[in-house]
Amino acid sequence: MSTMTKTSEHLLYLMACALQGVSAREEVLADADLKQLLIMARKHSVASMVCMALEKTAIFANADEATKKQWIDAKNKAIRKNMLLDAERKTILHELETQGIWYMPLKGSILKDWYPKPGMREMADNDILFDASKRKEVKAIFQGRGYTVKEYNKSNHDEYEKPPIYNFEMHVELYHKIYDTFNEKYADVKQRLIPDAEVPYRLHFTPEDFYVFVIAHAYKHYSSSGTGIRTLADIYIMNQKLGGTMNWEYVDSELRGLGIFSYERESRELAQKLFGIAELPTEANLSETEQQMFAYYLGASTYGTIENRTLNKMRKLQPDGGAITAHTKRKYLLSRIFPGREWCEAYAPTVYKYPVLLPFFWVWRLAVKGVKRRDIAKQELEAIKRER
Repeated sequence: MSTMTKTSEHLLYLMACALQGVSAREEVLADADLKQLLIMARKHSVASMVCMALEKTAIFANADEATKKQWIDAKNKAIRKNMLLDAERKTILHELETQGIWYMPLKGSILKDWYPKPGMREMADNDILFDASKRKEVKAIFQGRGYTVKEYNKSNHDEYEKPPIYNFEMHVELYHKIYDTFNEKYADVKQRLIPDAEVPYRLHFTPEDFYVFVIAHAYKHYSSSGTGIRTLADIYIMNQKLGGTMNWEYVDSELRGLGIFSYERESRELAQKLFGIAELPTEANLSETEQQMFAYYLGASTYGTIENRTLNKMRKLQPDGGAITAHTKRKYLLSRIFPGREWCEAYAPTVYKYPVLLPFFWVWRLAVKGVKRRDIAKQELEAIKRER
């Protein structure tokens, strides 16, 4: 089964050119479909990166004006959004410092500055870890700046939104309690953080711990709904930035402890093959395992798919690790329709505290959530039917 199409080959090639800072060769792109390429690039949140390599080529110069405008708009939108998020994040962090609240920026807000050009790494939101004892004070900061409280005190992070594009996830813990191994590992994370030498109340990971955390976060998505090609670019960029100076013995030990050693190694090797040299990728250069991994990355969008999440959850319920049986499918459906107390502990703490409410919660969940999320339910059912 082929894992690459012409469009995915061109996508990877242009990403590699952008990351390497080299000009794309015209003959490689002679048969590129710029419209299909843009659809795929948007799906994986790499349109800005691809455009930065594509816009210098003759095939782009000779494209119709509408197509060129779509590409340039996508790039400029990403650059503008990053600039707006940077400015707003700076203001929010200053407020935290003024009130003596320790914090640590996470993931993309750090990674984006390691890419060759501003706006190359697209951003969706801001993730910040902060002092859990200051939850109310942080809420007041956001409300004072006109934010809507989307979620508060319900999970390991609070969500705040403000038009046109501002979205903050303020974490009191790095992982939700449903991720047992990760949650336990990072439960007392402040003890392993380092105070910033220049900015008061700002903390950060060591390079090794930052790398492990980002890999763990990527695996969290990879093993659930899936994650897209941008994640491979992040892994490549991290290794370019940190790989030569990190204590790999420590990194490998931490990865093994989290059960993600093989995932990191395989993803790192795949990323290096795809982006380490600006050449058109071919399946011949990938092992069978790498082809399967690439197909999974490619099949997911930036934030994964309902189908991936459904199948991965059913596989975890399959005791022998074999093909998913009809019994496992029924077990999964019942768990989705009638979640138990363990699920409620993480997602409905009031029901967990008062078990007598569980039957009423099931009725409410079917009547309200079932209607609001019927499209998701339909996708889940279709995924169950397709799996044989």
